[in-house]
Amino acid sequence: MDTDLHKAQQKKLKTESEILLKTKGSIHSNSFLSFWSRVFFSILAIFATSLIIGKTFSVELGFITAIILLISWLIFQYWELQKIAKWINNPTKKNYHGSIGIYDLIHAEITRLIRSVTHQQETLNKKLAGFKRSTEAMPDGVVIIDNNNQIVFATPKAESYLSIRSDYDLGKNIINIIRNPSFDEFLQKKDWSESIILENLPVENRVIELQILPYDENERLLICRDITKLKRLESSKKDFVANVSHELKTPLTILSGFIETMIEVPLDKKKTQSMLKEMSQQTCRMENLVRDLLVLSRLDTQQISATRIEVDLESLFCKMLEVTLQISKNRHQVTLNNEKKFNLLGNYEQVFSAFWNLINNSITYTEPGGEIQISWQVNTNQEGIFKVTDTGPGIEAHHLPFISERFYRVEKSRSQKSGGTGLGLSIVKNIALKHESKLKIESKIGKGSTFKIIFPSERIKKINEKHEKDSNK
Repeated sequence: MDTDLHKAQQKKLKTESEILLKTKGSIHSNSFLSFWSRVFFSILAIFATSLIIGKTFSVELGFITAIILLISWLIFQYWELQKIAKWINNPTKKNYHGSIGIYDLIHAEITRLIRSVTHQQETLNKKLAGFKRSTEAMPDGVVIIDNNNQIVFATPKAESYLSIRSDYDLGKNIINIIRNPSFDEFLQKKDWSESIILENLPVENRVIELQILPYDENERLLICRDITKLKRLESSKKDFVANVSHELKTPLTILSGFIETMIEVPLDKKKTQSMLKEMSQQTCRMENLVRDLLVLSRLDTQQISATRIEVDLESLFCKMLEVTLQISKNRHQVTLNNEKKFNLLGNYEQVFSAFWNLINNSITYTEPGGEIQISWQVNTNQEGIFKVTDTGPGIEAHHLPFISERFYRVEKSRSQKSGGTGLGLSIVKNIALKHESKLKIESKIGKGSTFKIIFPSERIKKINEKHEKDSNK
């Protein structure tokens, strides 16, 4: 269908061009005849006048009259030509003072020609401007190169992706801009059915996909697409699969070994109980891993921003404190400081999950007898801050930028001993982002750690305020 439409447009354009050419030919033919007919009749008039004077008075007087009239006519022609030449240098109405005879016709023809050229230039400029706007609106960068691989045009995105400066690099060979042996080989072989991916470009560590498309007989389009995020996502997926496989491999290996031992080797009751206990722990570890993976999967597939339904923090903290004391089993000194004047606008289940992950993290890594302080307050900027502070072993500074990444562990042995999955803080960070919030972690070795979720003022509501519980806000 697109091909038929394209053919119809080409046929229409061809017909219009033929009509235009015929019209112009007719105009030029008429102008040509009119011009030389006026010259002919002017000269004829001069000789007729001289002939009449020669017959009336004398041949000498007629001859002199012919010479004087012819010289006067030539001077007049020269003067009119100078006027036309001066006007052509600046063809405006103010600079033209009128002509007579054939020069008025010349002026009219030149004016028509100038108008035609001006119209063509305006049409071409509009098309070029439209082409430029359309290419700038594209998510990909576009570079036009000629048959010698010289840059003819580049969009701003292409300039950004490939470090091209249009004011300086136009006319340069694209190979001198993209200094990459793979690209040079790709350009020279002239088999552009497939694209090429360049990963070692010095432009902000970007990964760029390049594809060449035919444009016309003398030019080609170089399409450049930023696939950095896609490549990082692919890398993350590979790492994720590798990490999940590794995390499941250890407990499965333990379970398989114990089951094989219990089948082949007679065991006493004590040894059997010990093995069953270890198998139960490894099963719980896999269950926790699968549960956290499902939570992350749900968070990834849900809408970007969490709902804005009012969360009753007082009841949430009461429930959370009860669970905390049950899990801690009075091994820690747990305190809760709740500023009861403010509630939170968000998703109740996600907020509970984020808060509980931080608390459970402190319970897991804080030695018996240690302190765990839980607080909720609103600062002077009307930001809500949920904070959990513990007196655990602390985290070294070089771990802090990466600790919220999936499966990242400060100490593998300590995490395995605690039964952690390495996904808790990743879940917290994901939930915080969905509430337009930030996760901040501060820690000192031997003194403990502080975990904060800082919510923006738009997510905070005074309890005595009326708020429409609308998730579409």
